[in-house]
Amino acid sequence: MMSKGPDQPPSYSTLIAPFLQASRVCCITLNEADKIRLIGTPPEITPAIRLAIRQGWGAIQREQNYAGAHEFKLMGNPWHGQSEEAVRSRKLITAVLKAMANYGWNLIQAADVSKKQSDKDSLFFELGPVQDPQADLFSISFNRSDRIRVIDAPHMVPYVQQAIQTQWKYGIQMQQMYGGAHEFKLSGNPFYSDWNEAVYARMLLSQILANLRSQGYKLYTSVDISIGTDGMDLESWVFRRVGPAWS
Repeated sequence: MMSKGPDQPPSYSTLIAPFLQASRVCCITLNEADKIRLIGTPPEITPAIRLAIRQGWGAIQREQNYAGAHEFKLMGNPWHGQSEEAVRSRKLITAVLKAMANYGWNLIQAADVSKKQSDKDSLFFELGPVQDPQADLFSISFNRSDRIRVIDAPHMVPYVQQAIQTQWKYGIQMQQMYGGAHEFKLSGNPFYSDWNEAVYARMLLSQILANLRSQGYKLYTSVDISIGTDGMDLESWVFRRVGPAWS
């Protein structure tokens, strides 16, 4: 058998989830403008993520083994989504998180662990004690300097609206459906604010969290999924209903 030279890369088999005693951890990364990599996930997760991608985003261009990770290359550019595609990319990440929760994998942390330009968060999961086939998740995105979009949760729109009306003194300029999401365009610029407005913006966000918590939903993660201008892109929030599998 020919031995590997010093310049040849090592061979990788499919990676298994790291574990210590009863704990199991895996990772999903968002790469370049159009890729998702499953690192250390169990084999039964792959078909569920494939279905989540198709439901949340659309077509998959190809799949391959990437240094032991299962990589999906998507059609289009979800991590550089503009206009209504930005809504679809949030639907995609929510669908992936829901698929993981269905199999009992709960998110530990979304973390920025790269210094690359235009990097995005990596998602770390831990296997919980029970699966959650009825996991209920939705997302809220903050866009430009003055917009809030409630995605796939029309029943939560009144609670977001109440938070804006009570905590943002400049009020709502307009509302519309945008790419299937309910969009609030606020008067003023809460996400590019100074002085007193910076305080009002944080009170607004706190009230959104409180209102949704009162309805049984808690913030599951705040995640950076966009290739934006450094320091200018905003994270998106994903909420999950509290229950026996996650609290």
